[in-house]
Amino acid sequence: MATIVAFFLFSTLLQSLFASVPPPCVFPFIYRGKSYNSCTEDASENRPWCATVANYDQYKKWKYCATKEYGGNSAGKQCAFPFTYKKRTYYTCTNEDAEIGRFWCATTGSYDKEEQWSYCADTRLAANSQGPCVFPFIYKGQSFSACTKAGSSDGKLWCSLSSNYDREPKWTYCTPSELRPCNFPFRFNNKYYFRCTSDGTSDDQLWCATTANYDTDSKWRACATEEYEGNSKGKRCVFPFIYNGKRFNSCTNQNSKDGRFWCSVTSNYDKGRQWSYCADTRL
Repeated sequence: MATIVAFFLFSTLLQSLFASVPPPCVFPFIYRGKSYNSCTEDASENRPWCATVANYDQYKKWKYCATKEYGGNSAGKQCAFPFTYKKRTYYTCTNEDAEIGRFWCATTGSYDKEEQWSYCADTRLAANSQGPCVFPFIYKGQSFSACTKAGSSDGKLWCSLSSNYDREPKWTYCTPSELRPCNFPFRFNNKYYFRCTSDGTSDDQLWCATTANYDTDSKWRACATEEYEGNSKGKRCVFPFIYNGKRFNSCTNQNSKDGRFWCSVTSNYDKGRQWSYCADTRL
């Protein structure tokens, strides 16, 4: 009898616990006949909210959006992007394998390795922008095996979250949490690497460590295979180029505030002052 009572009390506790946790946001959702793809402050006092059903107008179910990561086994540490899960590359939160459908993220560069995670801030989420990058993917009939700036008006790198963007336009920016450059050489699985590698991945994503030892630090980035951003919006490097009266035959991180390597896109930066961040595969 005591065992039955204990089980009943435990079940009641679990039910009350899950009942007190609101369901996740549903994107897109309908509010006053308009479709919302992310949290909104419409009709609220500067506090973001979301519907927890696809049609708020019909069911009136909603919650305030969490603006910071919470819970998980990392006690709500911030997301680390990119992270690997099942050897795939994530720049977004995911609800894959989540018991109650909540979106989560790894809080280190590799969930596969450390298994540290948090539930995602709802304000990170948006319709059609969750899941791993899919490589290769098709965009305008062309195949891409890495993040690309193709079609980007600002030169930012992005990836498709479906194998064919032309048929299923789901995507996300390839923006790492820490804007660190590749560190060459770096150590991975007790081997030294002097350039980007796809070792250890299942999606053939080229990557590099951003510290000298990935095995101890788990910090990495997906390697860019083309120039990106800068005030030239990702135009190609021109070598050699002149900077501060000095000739450069390769990319440099001189006077780069975050240590990332850059290049001039004209033969004389001192005159043109046009630049891009370098492809990591150039370094």
